[in-house]
Amino acid sequence: LNTYFETRWKLLVLNTTDKASGLISSFASILLIALTMIFVLFFLSVSAALWIGHSYGDYSIGFLYVGLFYLLITVVLFIFRKSFIKIPVINKFLSAIFPDEKN
Repeated sequence: LNTYFETRWKLLVLNTTDKASGLISSFASILLIALTMIFVLFFLSVSAALWIGHSYGDYSIGFLYVGLFYLLITVVLFIFRKSFIKIPVINKFLSAIFPDEKN
C-alpha cells in the first residue's frame, strides 16, 4: 500500500513538472515572438510616420496620424477585450494544462 502511494505521488510530480515546463517554454517562446514583433511594429510605425509626414510636408502630421491610428486600435481592443484577449488566453492556458480534453 505504501509503495502504491509513493508511485502515485511520483506520477503526480512528473505530470505536474511536465505541464509546468510546457507552460514555461510556451510562455518564453510567446514572449520572444512578442518582443520581436514590438521591434518590427516600432520600426514600421516610425517609417509610416516619416512617409506620411514627407507626403504632407510636415513630419509631425505623420506622427500624429500614426498615433491616432494606434489610439483607434487601443479603443477597439478595449471595447472588445473580453472576446479578443481574455477568452482566447484562458482557452489557450486551459488547453495547455489539459491537452487530452476536447472542447
